[in-house]
Amino acid sequence: MARVVRAHTPLDESQLLFRSMRGTEGLSQLFEFEVDLLSPDAGIDLKSMLGKPLVLEIQTAVAGSPRFLNGQIVRFAAAGREGGTSRHTVYRATVRPWLWYLTRSSDNKIFQDKSVVEVIEEVFSDYGFAYENKLCENYRQWEYCVQYNESDFAFVSRLMELEGIYYYFKHDRNQHTLVLADDLSAHEPTPGYETVDYFAADRDISEDLEVIREWQPSEEIRSGSYTVNDFNFTTPKGDLSNVRAQPRQHDHADHEIYEWLGDYPSPGDGEHYARVRLEEVQALAQRSAGHATVRGMAPGYRFNMRNSPRGEDNQEHLVVAVSYGLREGGYASGAEPGEYDFNFVVQPTALPFRAPRQTPLPRTGGPQTATVVGPEGEEIWTDEYGRVKVQFHWDRYGQSNENSSRFVRVSHIWAGERFGGVFTPRIGQEVVVDFIGGRVDRPVIVGRVYNADQMPPFALPGEATKSGVVTRSSKGGSPANANALVFEDAMGAEQILLHAERNLDTEVEADETHTTGATRTTLIKGHESATYESGEERHITAGAVETIDGGEERTVTGGATETVTDGEKRTITGGATETITGGETRTVNGGIVETVNGSVQLTVNGSTIRLVSGSDIRIVGGGRIEIVNAVDTKIVLGPDTTVVTGPKIVDAPTIVHNATNYTLNTSNYTLNADVIVYNVPDHTVNTDNHFHWREKNYHASWVKKSQFTAQAYDIYAIKVMLSVTTFTSLNGIFVNMAVVNSNENIWQKKIAFADLKIVGKHLSKGALRLAYGAFWVRGN
Repeated sequence: MARVVRAHTPLDESQLLFRSMRGTEGLSQLFEFEVDLLSPDAGIDLKSMLGKPLVLEIQTAVAGSPRFLNGQIVRFAAAGREGGTSRHTVYRATVRPWLWYLTRSSDNKIFQDKSVVEVIEEVFSDYGFAYENKLCENYRQWEYCVQYNESDFAFVSRLMELEGIYYYFKHDRNQHTLVLADDLSAHEPTPGYETVDYFAADRDISEDLEVIREWQPSEEIRSGSYTVNDFNFTTPKGDLSNVRAQPRQHDHADHEIYEWLGDYPSPGDGEHYARVRLEEVQALAQRSAGHATVRGMAPGYRFNMRNSPRGEDNQEHLVVAVSYGLREGGYASGAEPGEYDFNFVVQPTALPFRAPRQTPLPRTGGPQTATVVGPEGEEIWTDEYGRVKVQFHWDRYGQSNENSSRFVRVSHIWAGERFGGVFTPRIGQEVVVDFIGGRVDRPVIVGRVYNADQMPPFALPGEATKSGVVTRSSKGGSPANANALVFEDAMGAEQILLHAERNLDTEVEADETHTTGATRTTLIKGHESATYESGEERHITAGAVETIDGGEERTVTGGATETVTDGEKRTITGGATETITGGETRTVNGGIVETVNGSVQLTVNGSTIRLVSGSDIRIVGGGRIEIVNAVDTKIVLGPDTTVVTGPKIVDAPTIVHNATNYTLNTSNYTLNADVIVYNVPDHTVNTDNHFHWREKNYHASWVKKSQFTAQAYDIYAIKVMLSVTTFTSLNGIFVNMAVVNSNENIWQKKIAFADLKIVGKHLSKGALRLAYGAFWVRGN
């Protein structure tokens, strides 16, 4: 009897004979075949069969064109003897596609700036089996795609399901090839079975005739529209929602599905996902199941059906899934004939096929921590949004540099439109990462934590009462280079410390109030500059001490008023310069004591008026020089007393004294002048020696220059009338003197110039030495 099914294994064909096979195969499914084989060898090495190919060769109605089912032996077991008494041992092989190996590998890996197709092909490349890309669409590039705690198969499956990509297998004698598809054009007609006839099961036909024996069409209500939506922080006001509506022609066909987090960044991508999601939902709207003896029935291929009593079924269909039931007749004589059954599921090719999203998304189950990374030599690595890159602890492929992840958004204490708080995580710091929607490819940093390499700025637990913010200067900063705002909450030692590593700028647009309950100390090691645009008011209730070791310069362009109610003391150890461009008025209600240990120079370009309502006492320890460039007028309304302990010299071409009473008390009075005019009706001289004298020691001839005449002198209360007459021809002068109120006669004497210095007469009131000097100058 000719065999319909033959098995090809690594062993000789006589060592393993095909007995039966049951299995399923479908679009976007890992086929599984349970193949029973017979062998005369009960001692086959089971391990040697694992990972080896097993091929079933099935004879078809197409002469010379057998069909093959090719797969990998993933389980091989001895299942006893055939019928219990046969000399053949039954071996059962489980056969799966090479894609099944991806279920044996699990990984955590980050893919960046790749399309889903590129990611899938990168995963496939690690296995070295055949696949064929028959995709029609162009797929967007993903900035960030993560495989997380999932098998390679689960990872590529959920990506393909998301994008609307599905697959099937083509089988031949030497291999099976995975075909990636997203459109009907990726499916070929079934070789040799482009058209398949329908014959009802109750009709008698030849057992060798390959036809459809059962046909069970079905339709169901599916949603008529699908809306997807997402959010992109780079376009926060943008509308990413997209709707795909295509209700089928029946009642209640317009129900909508709305999906949030459609996993896309732009509206254009949303159109693709809305369409794919609706096609996924409606792919189940019209399906037909059946039973056939068509040995070429295979998933991923098309055929046209005919002879169906339902005319609408006579159209092209895509095979979605096939269940195989193959049993070869016994190898002993008189054995039962073989059975070759194919149960299938198809859908019209007018209805796009999409694999259902049945692979679960990996969930993190909560936040994780990661380390901030960046380029070598950098301390801070961020972008315009304040995002940073991280190295996840589970990422064994990352190099802990700027390529380890995408830029990850950072949560701050406050975030508004150009306001809020910014604390950019720095390279090497450990951060807490959560995931939007629990999706590992949408991380966001929500916090920061310390570790053994990144210790707190306070020595804990000893400084547990401290809290605050301590920064670090960058680049190359050490713990000693920081800005800080520290709060000390220890009872009795509460403190707020504000430290600026370099500059501190404070801006207050309205009022600012400072209240210090105790002492306030300010140390400025450099220069201080203050500008008050609207005036300054300072009130010191308990006195003020101001010490300026260097110079001080104050400029007041407007008026200045200074009121000191309880005395003022100013000590200036260096020089002081005061310039007043306008007038100055000073009112001192009390006394003024001014001590100048050095010289004083006062320059007044205009007039000076000093009003002293009380006494004016000035003591000059050294000399005093007063220069008046114009008239010097002095008005004394009361007595004027001048005490000179040393010589007083008045040197002037002309001296005029106008007084009603003029009293000069002195022991020695010398007046050197060319001309002296005394316009005094009553002149009293109380002195032992009274000289109006200018000595001339010249031997030349003399000429008359002047005449000195006084009407009366009061000498020790004795009235004396005196006149002096000089002549050019005489070598001397005549002195005429009459004593009034006395019995003495008029006294007249000629005094030679040689004896002119000492003349006089003893009067009754005491000795009087008179010296009268004529004021002469040398003649020609």
